[in-house]
Amino acid sequence: MSVYGYIRVSTKHQNYDYQKNQILNFCNNKKLGSVEFITDVVSGSLKWKNREIGNFVSSAKNGDILVINEFSRLGRSLLDVLEILKILKEKNVDVYVVRENFKITDDFNSKLIVFMFSLVSEIERDLIKSRVKEGIENKRKNTPVWGRRKGSIYKSKLDIHRDTIVELLKKKISKSSIAKLIDCNYQTLNSYIKSRKLQSI
Repeated sequence: MSVYGYIRVSTKHQNYDYQKNQILNFCNNKKLGSVEFITDVVSGSLKWKNREIGNFVSSAKNGDILVINEFSRLGRSLLDVLEILKILKEKNVDVYVVRENFKITDDFNSKLIVFMFSLVSEIERDLIKSRVKEGIENKRKNTPVWGRRKGSIYKSKLDIHRDTIVELLKKKISKSSIAKLIDCNYQTLNSYIKSRKLQSI
């Protein structure tokens, strides 16, 4: 039996350390043993069979354990997530989800929970993307002059996303999720939030 932690990020420094630490802490608490990490530094839109997770699914053995931080790390679509989980269960691979503190089993309730979480993640992602896109378009239309104004703080590429970032923070969306949605580095977003004093909103 081997224990594997799966991490997927769009860029190497996006929230790699966060996912890794979450998985390690989870495995320590569950006393699962040492963890070998599988990493994909790609967009979730790339077909899962063409990613490292695809190689793992193909080579996984009976009794192996896969630990993920959340369902959305496996894929961006509900069908992708369910397909991966179906194959892993057929191979008797146990799957743990850190965020939900959940072990996937073969019973009906487990399958229902997987379906619900995956569907909610997909819908939430689509809605946030739509709001981000609308926010960018509105900002461009209502801001005729681009550049730094006298007396203002330094210009940032995230300025065009400010209203969207504020809205998402108010909705308690995590910084790592916001960074992924506006396609920027987690540290860049965190620095921007602090410089604009948005964390107090």
